[in-house]
Amino acid sequence: MAATKVKKSDTGQGAGNGGGGFRNRIPDMPNVDNQSSSSGSFGYLLVLILFALVFVLMIPLVGMLYVDTMVVKREAKAQMEKTEKLRKQIEDERKKDANPVLIPHQLPDGRTPKNP
Repeated sequence: MAATKVKKSDTGQGAGNGGGGFRNRIPDMPNVDNQSSSSGSFGYLLVLILFALVFVLMIPLVGMLYVDTMVVKREAKAQMEKTEKLRKQIEDERKKDANPVLIPHQLPDGRTPKNP
């Protein structure tokens, strides 16, 4: 059985960089021209117009939603005040009509029953 020797250049470690060996593996950057294309500027213009349309449509919708929320809040508050007023009125009537002592042969309102 013969053992094979591994050469130092096969391990991925270069002689000068000490450990990574990735310097030779990075590809070159492609050559990019600095010319502006008409399709790129048209795309930017199209995106700008779409954003403007979205904001033009969204601002009135958000405004209507806000106004509707305020109207509903005001109506709910008015209903709560009305309910509270009626509840106090009923409690006052009950306190006024309440008899501290009930007589066994009388109804709670003070009348005598028809069939004893």
